Amino acid sequence: MRKLWLGIIGLAAASTANAAVVTYTLSLFDNGTTLTPGVNNFAIYADVSPDSGGLYAYGVDMAPGTTYGTTFLNRGNGIVVEDTDDTGERLTLGFTQGVNTDRTLGKFSGLQDLGIGGTPVPVYGMGQHDDQFSNHYDTAKYESIVGTFGGGAAAYKAHFLLARGNWTGATPPDWERTSVDNKASVWVTNSGVASAPAQLIMIRTGEPTLNKFTLDAAADAGTTNQAVGGNIAVTGSNGKYVSEVDQLLANSATGNAPIATIGAEPGNIYVMAKLTGAAADIATFLNDPAVTADVDASDPQFALLHANYDSQFGGGGFNALFRFTNAGNNRTINWAITPAGVTVDQLAAVPEPTTMSLLGIAGLGLLARRRRNA
Repeated sequence: MRKLWLGIIGLAAASTANAAVVTYTLSLFDNGTTLTPGVNNFAIYADVSPDSGGLYAYGVDMAPGTTYGTTFLNRGNGIVVEDTDDTGERLTLGFTQGVNTDRTLGKFSGLQDLGIGGTPVPVYGMGQHDDQFSNHYDTAKYESIVGTFGGGAAAYKAHFLLARGNWTGATPPDWERTSVDNKASVWVTNSGVASAPAQLIMIRTGEPTLNKFTLDAAADAGTTNQAVGGNIAVTGSNGKYVSEVDQLLANSATGNAPIATIGAEPGNIYVMAKLTGAAADIATFLNDPAVTADVDASDPQFALLHANYDSQFGGGGFNALFRFTNAGNNRTINWAITPAGVTVDQLAAVPEPTTMSLLGIAGLGLLARRRRNA
């Protein structure tokens, strides 16, 4: 357990009698305004049950293991306004106290002011209905906004945005569900300043898709080698290869298949695949931004490969072509497919030496077709 963060000590002092529920939603691939699939944005929202006066304070602790990018913003709205024409009196509204953010630990907090920075004006209904701060004070008198927090003076939604950011790497954000720093407090009613801890529910939406088709140095953990005989056969060396079209042990939505053997010649490795399933679902898979290696008729080898290999695949030939740089020890095909019913049925790998055309490679030998075991 990481150390207790003391950003919102006010939460611990309140009564536990309130039965209100606050739901925190971690929305992946969401920039706080719109969903953006394929972009590693996230947003965190708060929704408050109607049996209270709305959100009073929040504290969030994210799970370790995620590397956050340049953006990690605590967006809990708050403003300070001032009467500049008269006494200089200031009002504080919304989340202006305990507004802390620790991007490294993935922790942030905020609470509404109860008199620390100026005369407090409790803002009820946050996390319950759309509103804006100008509805909570006399804008003719308090005409100067002298401090903004989070979303500042802008209108806010019932689905209240607490934070937004981005991440890098393979591990998306998630909740540190056992942390004592995940908490929420609400106004008990729509009058007065009594607050109480709320029951907290944390959910995550927009789970990252499993769609992928890659050539890697090793098999993905938890996947099964689907290659009959243990590999996708490519025989020969030094630019003189014979490539097989191989069926697999089973039509599978996830799996791996090592390639044996291709040398380290410069150029690309093309992987041809026959995918089964509805055409629309296959297109969804291939169009996923996470699937980046597939190529179409614009690739200079596309037509040549179809001409030389379609008959070996049978039934219309292969329907997906992937191109990978021949680099390092990347000789294992890994795939994961989300659309239901789409699987990999057959595979073939063809190296592309710079000294020989693919037509020459294909013509060097008969292309055997290894069949699935009964």
